[in-house]
Amino acid sequence: MQQFKSNQQKEKVYTSLVIVGVISSIMLFAGLSSAVLVRKMDKFWVNIHLPNAFIISTIIILISSLLMYLALKNARLSNKKKTVNYLVGSFILCLFFTFFQFQGWKKYYQQGNAVKSFITFVYGQYGQSYLIYDSGTPIEYNGEDYVKDGKKLSEQDLNNVKLFLRQICGYGTSFEGSNLFLKEYKSPYSIFDVNNEVILENSKNGLTLKGNLISEGQKDELFKFSYGVCNDQPFFMLKGRYGEDFSIALNGEDLIYDKKKLFFPSKELTEQERNTINQKVFQSGKEYLVSGGAVYLDDVEINDFEGYFQLKQGVNIHIENDYWERVKEELNPNQYAEFYQTSNVSSSFVWVLTIIHFLHLILSLSGIIVVAFRANNGRYNSENTAGLKAIGVFWHFVGLLWLYLYVFLEYIN
Repeated sequence: MQQFKSNQQKEKVYTSLVIVGVISSIMLFAGLSSAVLVRKMDKFWVNIHLPNAFIISTIIILISSLLMYLALKNARLSNKKKTVNYLVGSFILCLFFTFFQFQGWKKYYQQGNAVKSFITFVYGQYGQSYLIYDSGTPIEYNGEDYVKDGKKLSEQDLNNVKLFLRQICGYGTSFEGSNLFLKEYKSPYSIFDVNNEVILENSKNGLTLKGNLISEGQKDELFKFSYGVCNDQPFFMLKGRYGEDFSIALNGEDLIYDKKKLFFPSKELTEQERNTINQKVFQSGKEYLVSGGAVYLDDVEINDFEGYFQLKQGVNIHIENDYWERVKEELNPNQYAEFYQTSNVSSSFVWVLTIIHFLHLILSLSGIIVVAFRANNGRYNSENTAGLKAIGVFWHFVGLLWLYLYVFLEYIN
């Protein structure tokens, strides 16, 4: 067994071992963070906004780290009582940190951020295959609210719709099979089949379409449709308000969402972008040439041109005096097709980072318990603080790691 000549030598060895592990963890997180940044700038990406529970947990872990530092300081002064008290306090705060972390990740998951999921409902999206009719009048979803006869449904009316659909989806997350016989059907709610343009009928054997019982595939689609309504996810897999709780980016540029449509925001063109345009523009019976960042009429440069022209399909340019901008533009059909089939890669990355973070947290909890018992048995004093310092260094690292993760996930991811 290795014998150490002094406490300083023992501390140096223990701390060095911990630092090697810390450096390995830093390299791992740096690699994953780089992957996130690269992937974010390529195709669709979900920008997340973390629940408030994480703010509380961040404050707690910083205080816990401070108490760990004070425990080490008092151990070097051979003050057993204060050392134990600070370690117990740090451990209690560590438990609170774990609790608020659990609450935060639980809410994050409940918002629709599964380990692997699509951004939108590929199947079951409201209005895609089915609609709810209220006394023969369709209830539409405009991308933000449910409306009937042009008026937004009240909270009570929406809850009644959800109660009706709970007969189909229940409170589970997957369809387990049912004949789907619905009570009080058409009193007042019924289900409209969009593809066949007919209201489903309700028999003692279940829902029917044109006299035939609906298939298992149609039942599964109805389950997803009902699940989306009952869990406030009729379009996006994610819950919440767009722009407040989450947003979508394409190639690193945040998109505008309006009534189930996505748009690139208007933006001023850079000088390089202006210089790449080379196109003829017809306006008011005149032919202009837009080239090299300038506008020409009969080979003479003009500075007071004002107008719009289409650079390519879906991309419109507005020039007024010397201000050039790309106007708000909707995604093209190819981009929409890709969007509906894109998985929530952002959430997958977040869960990978979270699992690694929780492994560090479990190691820290175990280490703090061990050093707290040893401190209570008088193992740490001015002649021996090696183990306590090693655990302290690791706990400080976990605190800084979480602080980095919070900033990265909230403000960068």
